[in-house]
Amino acid sequence: MAASLGNWGTGFWVRLVLLALLDAVALWSSLILIADGSVIMFLGLVIGVLFINWVYLWPRTEALRWITPGLVFMTIFVVIPIIYTSYVSLTNWRTGNVTSKEQTIDFWEAKVYVDPEAEGTLFDLFVYTDDSGDPDGFKLLLVNEEGQYVYGDPRLRTETAIEDGVEDEGTFASGEEIPPAEFNGSRLLTQREVFQLSTQVDFKNLVVDTDSGEIVILGLSQGRVVQASQRYVYDEEADTLIDTVENRVCSPGEVTATKGNFVCDDGEVLVPGWVATIGLKNYNTVATNPLIREPFLRVFLWNFVFAFLSVATTFALGLLLAVTMHHYRMKGLRFYRSVFIIPYAIPAFLSILVWRGLFNSSFGTINRTLAPLYDLLGIDPIRWLSDPTWAKVTVILVNLWLGFPYMFLLATGALQSIPSDILEAASVDGATGGRAFRKITFPLLMVALAPLLIGSFAFNFNNFNLIFLLTQGGPPVLGADIPVGHTDILISFTFNLASNAGRGNNFGLASAITMLIFFLLLLISAFSFRFTKRLEDTYGGS
Repeated sequence: MAASLGNWGTGFWVRLVLLALLDAVALWSSLILIADGSVIMFLGLVIGVLFINWVYLWPRTEALRWITPGLVFMTIFVVIPIIYTSYVSLTNWRTGNVTSKEQTIDFWEAKVYVDPEAEGTLFDLFVYTDDSGDPDGFKLLLVNEEGQYVYGDPRLRTETAIEDGVEDEGTFASGEEIPPAEFNGSRLLTQREVFQLSTQVDFKNLVVDTDSGEIVILGLSQGRVVQASQRYVYDEEADTLIDTVENRVCSPGEVTATKGNFVCDDGEVLVPGWVATIGLKNYNTVATNPLIREPFLRVFLWNFVFAFLSVATTFALGLLLAVTMHHYRMKGLRFYRSVFIIPYAIPAFLSILVWRGLFNSSFGTINRTLAPLYDLLGIDPIRWLSDPTWAKVTVILVNLWLGFPYMFLLATGALQSIPSDILEAASVDGATGGRAFRKITFPLLMVALAPLLIGSFAFNFNNFNLIFLLTQGGPPVLGADIPVGHTDILISFTFNLASNAGRGNNFGLASAITMLIFFLLLLISAFSFRFTKRLEDTYGGS
């Protein structure tokens, strides 16, 4: 190591400076992670930074320096997301359970109780502004019949009480103008300005905190002060919430269905709760709940067919065009190859939206063009996007347009890499063009292209953009209890299940399905690569 460090060239100092910057950023990040209690992320960061320092400072790890950047980016963008998604799939992370337990306890302890039968004291309401331009930069002046006033910052009823919410309070002198045009450096808003402000601020959802309670705003001109008390108190030793109004105790849920929520003596489950680990419940839901299992299996079958047909059709067309363009008698190759690349050069989302308009059943160009044929055959126009069968055909056709240029490029490159003397020898032996293609050209092409076809299958298996932009998974499956469509693939089905199921977001269940998709692709890819290995063993030495 001494000999290595003795070579203090420019590269050494550049490496040393970059490592010092990395260590400084890592130290700063570590302090933040420790403060947030993120122990696992802290340990991962420390291990990663120590590994990088070891690789770039130890003389015997020079070979690792070339692959370390790739390992780092693979860890950040592949390994960590997979691990995190796996963790989320084991939790109850959904709408109503998105925070930590400490934050949930703070939320419930901030709840105040206001006696609905308390009459309180009525106040007239006036709004003042400091003209800062900030929509929230306004204050309220409340004055009762005796001229007593309270002036301060309002808050939403759902927010935590403001300790110093009252900026000024007292009593106006007899004969003093009420309300004053200016108060504590702020200007009184006119009635018109108050109405304009009310389009941005819900006054009936505002309160002003005082020492004696809350002033609840009744409208644009009145409020009343009532006594408020803390409703829920957390007992740290017993790990329970005590409801001081209903005289009941709320304990953390014991069974899987209520984990992450406080459950009161009378059976009420308090929402919101917190994110808690629930084991394999989400996977069990997919496997045993018929509302999820049956649509899942239906979507999976179509997903596999869609991915297979997408690869098969695009590869067939791309290979056909590549073979045609590879013929020595073909003229204008540069022009034709440029034309075939155009669909690949146009952003896919634009092409999909254009095709969606073309396939519109009522106004699309395709049905208008085919109108004479419909009249001749006496049939109704094809409902390309609203009929279950034709919607699937449409998806395959549009994906064919989007995918064949990629396959054309791959096949063209692979054809040009095949030695010409092999085909010449086959011709001398009497093989026809078709026989030579089947027995020699195509097998050699598959050796080179099979791994790329597997990658294309994996891409189409998760081709969310096409489904979402073209059909949005529709047409919907009638009678289904959850949102699912005839052209939904697993990734769009997961998206709808997580965010459009009518019960809020369910990230835990969506992550479980995502992990199932990951393992399905892993198995399919492993099987496919075994087939690819057999191709290499058979034709690789040709």
